[in-house]
Amino acid sequence: MQNLLDLYAKASFIRAFELHIAVAAEAGHVPGLVHLCCGAELAEVAICSLLKGPRDQVTGSHRSHGLALAMGADPTAVAAEILGRKGGLSKARGGTQHLIAQRDGFLGSNGIVGGQVPIAAGAALTAKMMEAGGIAVTFFGDGAANQGAVLETMNLAVALELPLLFVMENNGLGQSTSSDYASGGADLSARAASFGLKTALMDGFDGIDCLRVAKVITDYVRNSGKPAFLEAKVPRLSGHYFGEKADYLAHHAAEDPIEYLCESLSVGAAARAKSEAEQAAHDAVTDAMNMSEANAEVEL
Repeated sequence: MQNLLDLYAKASFIRAFELHIAVAAEAGHVPGLVHLCCGAELAEVAICSLLKGPRDQVTGSHRSHGLALAMGADPTAVAAEILGRKGGLSKARGGTQHLIAQRDGFLGSNGIVGGQVPIAAGAALTAKMMEAGGIAVTFFGDGAANQGAVLETMNLAVALELPLLFVMENNGLGQSTSSDYASGGADLSARAASFGLKTALMDGFDGIDCLRVAKVITDYVRNSGKPAFLEAKVPRLSGHYFGEKADYLAHHAAEDPIEYLCESLSVGAAARAKSEAEQAAHDAVTDAMNMSEANAEVEL
């Protein structure tokens, strides 16, 4: 039960953080479009809680605020980066889509669809050559599953026996297009299996399943030194970017995994965890907002 409460607390913090970022974006304080991870928190936290940076390294897509936080990146620095403040992870050079906290094990997020996947192969090769027991994990969406670089990396990971975990967060949408429509085959895990990858399926709505599957698949990669593929079924609870009208989401209605998990916890413990998470998220974003904006000219 404690593991579930920890999962709930961390996921609630990420959700609250994203909602505060959304408020800041609506007020015009975030440069560029903001892609929120609302709906995928349980799956991401369950996996990242089993990783330890910088031995282990993670790469993510344009929707990676939650991954950076789940890997232990300083929340205020993450918020400052998103808000274009001097105190950001990269002094606002990267912004919302290009976060990096390598010492915490977050090698980086990427605005190119699927672009983060081959980068993770490099991290996995480094882990293999260093023989320190590290693994690499790359998160991408079902919309990236059709990208050639993703498929080539799967093949390469098997051929070189890289300790690399592919995590496909399947919310059924590639931007606003249904994956059933855009994919030649609806079973995306079958593609991974055809390369010889061990595959697993995670129910991102079920906290117990998230913890169980995350442990099994990360242990496999770490102990065998071989790659694996995890398909995490998750919802996307907001538009492709914050502020999008997103009428298409009416056809993809889903429950909130965090609320579903809350129902299985002690009312008092869950309420305290949520209150503390919301306060911590508020403090992080507020502190970042109070920082000076980054200079227009990049300081070298």
